[in-house]
Amino acid sequence: MSEYKHILVAIDGSEHAMKALETAKTLSKQLQGNPHLTVLHVNPALSMNEPPVGVDVDERIEEEGRHILEPASDYLKDEGISYRMLAGHGDPASVICESAKQEKTDLIIMGTRGKGLVSELILGSVSHQVIQHAPCPVLTVK
Repeated sequence: MSEYKHILVAIDGSEHAMKALETAKTLSKQLQGNPHLTVLHVNPALSMNEPPVGVDVDERIEEEGRHILEPASDYLKDEGISYRMLAGHGDPASVICESAKQEKTDLIIMGTRGKGLVSELILGSVSHQVIQHAPCPVLTVK
């Protein structure tokens, strides 16, 4: 088995993403050499041409990212694990694969489904796309 020194965990605020984070925590405690975790939240690119009047889209994206990343950070902070939080936005599968390349991660951990029926369909296809295009092994958690 290759050595996992750097693990990327993709989260979206869903229960499956939380399980992926739990798996990453457990794994990083069991592996030798204390692997570094990068926790990534990707905001899907907004498909609306014009944002609703009076809504600061960038601020909303940032707010949502914080809303998802902060609990993840709280979950890891007292565990003696080396980690950092990363937020991106765009096509989730592309951003996850690109981040894994840039971060030179040895393993990607992600949930198989997202929140609600629509995102289950989307996230199901995201995990499928990541498996197809990732530069390293992908562990999906359900």
